[in-house]
Amino acid sequence: MIRHFITATLVGISISTFAQEHFCAKSKIQHKPATQKNSLMKSVQSSSNLMNNYDVKFHQLNLNLERTNKNISGYVETIANVVSSQLDTFAFVLHQNFTIDSIYINGQKHTSIYSVDSLRKVKLNSSVPQNNIMDVFIYYHGTAPSLTGALGNGFDNGSSPTWGNQVTWSLSETRGAYHWWPCKQDLRDKIDSAWIFVTTDSTNRVGSNGVLTKVVTIGNKKRYEWKTRYPIDYYLISIAVAKYKPYVLYAKPMYLNNDSIMILNYIYDNAINNPAFIAGQKVQLDKIKPTIEFLSKMYGMYPFYKEKYGHSMAPIGGGMEHQSMTTIGFFDFQIDAHELGHQWWGDLVTCKTWGDIWINEGFASYTEHLVNQYLNPSNFMSNLNSVHNNVMSQPGGSIYFTGIDTTDDNRIFDSRLTYDKGGAIIHTLLFVTNNDSLFFNGLRNFLNTYKFSTASAMDFKTNFETYTGQNLTQFFNQWYFGEGYPTFNVKWNYFNDTLIIQSTQTTSKPSSVALFITPMEYKLIRSTGGDTIIRVMHSNPTETYTLIVHGNVTGIQVDPNNWVINKTIGPLKDNTLDVHGFSYKYAVNIYPNPVAEKMNIESHALIGKSIELRDILGNLIMQKKCQETLETIDMHRFSNGTYIIVIKNESGNIIANDKIMVLH
Repeated sequence: MIRHFITATLVGISISTFAQEHFCAKSKIQHKPATQKNSLMKSVQSSSNLMNNYDVKFHQLNLNLERTNKNISGYVETIANVVSSQLDTFAFVLHQNFTIDSIYINGQKHTSIYSVDSLRKVKLNSSVPQNNIMDVFIYYHGTAPSLTGALGNGFDNGSSPTWGNQVTWSLSETRGAYHWWPCKQDLRDKIDSAWIFVTTDSTNRVGSNGVLTKVVTIGNKKRYEWKTRYPIDYYLISIAVAKYKPYVLYAKPMYLNNDSIMILNYIYDNAINNPAFIAGQKVQLDKIKPTIEFLSKMYGMYPFYKEKYGHSMAPIGGGMEHQSMTTIGFFDFQIDAHELGHQWWGDLVTCKTWGDIWINEGFASYTEHLVNQYLNPSNFMSNLNSVHNNVMSQPGGSIYFTGIDTTDDNRIFDSRLTYDKGGAIIHTLLFVTNNDSLFFNGLRNFLNTYKFSTASAMDFKTNFETYTGQNLTQFFNQWYFGEGYPTFNVKWNYFNDTLIIQSTQTTSKPSSVALFITPMEYKLIRSTGGDTIIRVMHSNPTETYTLIVHGNVTGIQVDPNNWVINKTIGPLKDNTLDVHGFSYKYAVNIYPNPVAEKMNIESHALIGKSIELRDILGNLIMQKKCQETLETIDMHRFSNGTYIIVIKNESGNIIANDKIMVLH
């Protein structure tokens, strides 16, 4: 048992509420049988070295599609650079439902085509040397399969249950792109640029990635020509075909002084003018403008601002974050924010393997907390409570894929672990970092370092450690690799301006994490002087904190801001708790906080000690030798902001430090 004598910081607090459900996960696994695995990828792995022989530079999809069926015909062009010493066999995947009509490589027709299930191999007429370009045209036709891929249908057709519109759409995550176009499904090989051309009945519109550069009339049909010049992963290429009408918004982030970002929304023609849609979902959709402006401030400029952001409606249970144009079932502030967050976390930077899905879904889930905190604060705390309760509905479970087959999409998109726990621990990481500016600059640094590429969870750890100077090994061992959560059994007592808090921690999965070493906050409820929050470290099974606090303490709350996934027993007032002969001579009281004019520093053993005032970056701006047990410092000469008070003993060792806010 360790006792701490700490500084009581007088900080005001407001509490709000919030709620959430992960429809992103629902939309991605809704059609998939519970036991289904991606058997295709297991068979492909044995020949994956063939696809590793080339690096994809460009795709053009030129397809014929309709909103009423799953028939596909047309061609896909692939331009790739040979990275092996030479390439004599070109390999790709395309579902066996499709018939390949012809293949041309560098202008030559190839007929030696071998198929093993959906793995296709083409024997080249002549090998292509290293660092040479291959230009491959694959002409094919057929009907996209049903319920045979990683997430059920990578390509689907159906009707909106609410509005009745027929829709054909793609949803290729994780490994369903081969359900509708010939491709190389490798997360690490991002496509440098892509064109997605779709010819369809003239009554339809087609939504896709990038910019709609042209609509060409061909008899009673139209060809929609979409082009993106940003790198894109294979599963993020998308189409949606239906009777849509456009609804356009414009966002103006702080970084675009004289420009704006187009938000292009393809709405069902039966819905767009319907009073129910206007009064309900349109209200939610309109919130995407301030959301994209806010996230551009927090994460850095929206990554695809030179093209667009937008939505295409489809009858799915939630949303799918297709790059620059999310496919979505309905509009809701929570869902819309999650999918928009993916444009940074998943699209700009993509998980290196499906075992690193935390990079995508953990941070998109954290984005929900972030936008609610600042844009929808009435829902913030209740949703965070709901998330924590869901995580703690079972005693174990790790974000890390320990021995788990990463072809199991039910596990990849597990709502409790990948989404709820994944997002909640990022909120905890902000608490551990204890510096909002450093935290968000660290996120922006990571995104900038790995932009248009892929990254693992360990890449994030290393990058964030390097930028912030913090060691995250303990944090990741507890929250990312580890299982379970802590329970704090808290007792307290208050007498003679002395507050004692005793907290004993147990864990739900002690075989995984015996003790969660973590900072914790306690809110002190006082009859005079206002409520205050203190921050302490819980580093041992039982901790006892002793403080000098002016103003009668009538109660305490554990973790009032929900920083840490935890359960609490109590807090119980225990009149038998006392200092048991332990000296509290180093307990320091600093007040008021915030301060406008005079700041008081009080301690029984202040004489002979030194007081340092530092700015938030740690720069020394004032130093004073203590002559009394109560020292007063004139703060009027310092500008508004956060400062650090450091108390050192005669040997120069720090015996107390705290943050104080100056507000004139």
